[in-house]
Amino acid sequence: MEATEAAPPRAGRSLGQAVLTAVILVGLLVGSFLLGRIAFFVLVTLLVMLALYELVQMLRSSGRAVFPPIPLAAGFGLLLLAYLRLSEYFAIVLFATMFLSFIAALRPDRGPHPGSDVAWSLLAPVWVGGGGAGAVSILMLPGGRLLLVAFIVVVVLGDIGAYFVGVERGRHKIAPSISPAKSWEGFAAGVLSSFLAGTLVASVLLRVSLLEGLGLGLVCAIFGPAGDLVESLVKREIGTKDSSHLLPGHGGMLDRLDAIAFSAVPAYLFLRFIVL
Repeated sequence: MEATEAAPPRAGRSLGQAVLTAVILVGLLVGSFLLGRIAFFVLVTLLVMLALYELVQMLRSSGRAVFPPIPLAAGFGLLLLAYLRLSEYFAIVLFATMFLSFIAALRPDRGPHPGSDVAWSLLAPVWVGGGGAGAVSILMLPGGRLLLVAFIVVVVLGDIGAYFVGVERGRHKIAPSISPAKSWEGFAAGVLSSFLAGTLVASVLLRVSLLEGLGLGLVCAIFGPAGDLVESLVKREIGTKDSSHLLPGHGGMLDRLDAIAFSAVPAYLFLRFIVL
């Protein structure tokens, strides 16, 4: 999620469009929650695959000769294996992705940097599809639908806190060469917001201890902002502002999922081995 980008990059966006898009996304989340685990998996898969497609298209528009079917198939494979609880086969998917990417790099219309294209063909599904697989793994835990909603709530509320404080009070930049809008003040507010969100979900949604709720907040507070910065780093290298214009007022799907994707695997490990 790019909520911590400051006002200048966001100034041209419509607040009304952003709110309407957010309401629609929340509606989809609530609807899939009520319909059951399969519907939730379908929604997660759709959103993650859209984000992965955006990343592949960004790479291709910047001159990388990535062969789209390979990373897209790999990302879907990771999601499906997570849903089937067959994580022991992840390594096979990754090896097949590497092998096929090297084969594709031998084609006559390969780009000028085939080695880098192979690397991106492997990194893209690991980054986005692997994060999605982490979210699906949370879904497959006992009480997984509620756990996944709680995780998303913590990430989003932490992101919102970082955004508003960063815009109003941000003075000390974290990484100005990567994302000039992100500040230590916003980061501190995001940590506090994540802790508050963690206590909220602990007491209201999950019925777990306050300490466990704070632990989930800490995990999201650390890895969520890292996901923001990683996407900013990639977009700066590629030379684009948004991953797409799919979501009015928000940018692209990858812009909405970057913090969630980066936090999902650590959150799954915390929930699996500490909370449950």
